[in-house]
Amino acid sequence: MKYLFELSKEHHTLPSAELISCLHAERLPFIIIEKNNDVLVIDTSISESKIASVGQRMAFTFYIDTFLFSCSPTIGNVTEHAKKQKIEQNGSLAIRHKNRSETIDSQPLVQALASVFSRGRNVVLNNPDIEIRAYITDKVLYVGRKLVEINRTQFEQRKVQYRPFFSPISLHPKIARALVNLSGIRAKETLLDPFCGTGGILLEAGRIGAKVIGSDIEQKMVDGCRQTLAFYHIPHDNIFCTDVSSIGKNVSCVDAIVTDLPYGKATTTKGEPITNLYDRAFHHLSEILKTNGRAVIGMGHNDMLSIGKQYFSLKETHTWRAHRSLTRCFAVFEK
Repeated sequence: MKYLFELSKEHHTLPSAELISCLHAERLPFIIIEKNNDVLVIDTSISESKIASVGQRMAFTFYIDTFLFSCSPTIGNVTEHAKKQKIEQNGSLAIRHKNRSETIDSQPLVQALASVFSRGRNVVLNNPDIEIRAYITDKVLYVGRKLVEINRTQFEQRKVQYRPFFSPISLHPKIARALVNLSGIRAKETLLDPFCGTGGILLEAGRIGAKVIGSDIEQKMVDGCRQTLAFYHIPHDNIFCTDVSSIGKNVSCVDAIVTDLPYGKATTTKGEPITNLYDRAFHHLSEILKTNGRAVIGMGHNDMLSIGKQYFSLKETHTWRAHRSLTRCFAVFEK
């Protein structure tokens, strides 16, 4: 069975990396058929229900579709390929589309699909039994039957201004969820954020069923993090105030680490040079992360990657321009 994932284009590397990490985290065997900034297509023996369940944890994917076909975006090719498809399911039908091309008129292509797929069926725009989705790019048109729509509004609803504890430097929940997913954490495994701040990363980890541990050097952040987790009914017994060097006194081993390190600007380092703090952090985190575990670390810029590589193997990096004066680097390390 082939599946089509319609990716967000908010970032050029993060959506596909997050998706692949989710599939690996859930131990799902798959082969990548096609991968680009618009879509990812896989071939797998996994059932539709299991693939759909993976969608519950993703942040940078819009839809998961059962893949039908792809072809060059011309009316002749679309009609030819559509006629070869057989939709076994009975019921009403609607055709939706997303046009990522600035040069191709989508309407003739959609009409060509409709002339084939709607034959003998009722066309219902609201709540159809079957939704055929066309994804149009400059060179390829992808067509699938919608399996699941990712609920991305949930991340907007969990933005920091709607939580009981507020800090303007918190990560957007969508980014926090993607970082959690990059760690490969699974439900019931343990994830640590040693600079937990308001608790945004731990909140997203808890939402997918992970056990969370957090610490921060500032007591007010620890108290605020506990408030946040309690508000969303996430267990918060293992949130404590300590310096990163002392985490080992409270934690022996974790399955994954996800954190956004201080940048020395809006976040405090208590007067410590930033390179010293990073070196201490990587050293002590390497001691409590399990072998083959992943540490997903946010930092102010790429210059700090060399420190992390002294303790971990660097797997991938993703840069994110937060605003005009700040670009974050999110690095995925493995022990």
